[in-house]
Amino acid sequence: MSTLPTWLEPLARLEDFGGNPDAYIAHLFSIFERDFIKSQPQFEGKRVFHDKANDGGKPRAFSHITTEEDRKTKQRILSIRRCERISWIKAIIEHADDPAVLIWKQEQATKKRWAARTYFFLEQEDFLVILQEIKYGNYLITAIYVDNPSQKQKHLKAHAKSQENQKP
Repeated sequence: MSTLPTWLEPLARLEDFGGNPDAYIAHLFSIFERDFIKSQPQFEGKRVFHDKANDGGKPRAFSHITTEEDRKTKQRILSIRRCERISWIKAIIEHADDPAVLIWKQEQATKKRWAARTYFFLEQEDFLVILQEIKYGNYLITAIYVDNPSQKQKHLKAHAKSQENQKP
């Protein structure tokens, strides 16, 4: 078993709430509120913003980082692995200089245009955070648990390629 960086909080587990999903979601939202509403992380001296649009009474960003799309139904369903790691998002962004965090930037096509995105990958824990550069800071795109080995390899290759491109 790997040793977590000391700056990471323990996983927020559903079983710690007796399996009560309402209590669990309330706890997760309190973490989101602490990390993204009452305060804001910063990356490279710029604030990190999030999608505040209402999604079932909570900001859309919260819904996005705690759920994933079901490929068959196209509905968003709770992702326990994402939920467990919700407190890691801000910590990873703010500890991007830690060697445990692989970080790279790349241009990516979005629905509207090409955008500069920054990837933060805590490889030993298979957790990825993605920010997009915006005019006045950064915007939280997503945070995912990478449980697919081919996806993990894709991210590791993108990181390696970015490192090669930075060599003089």
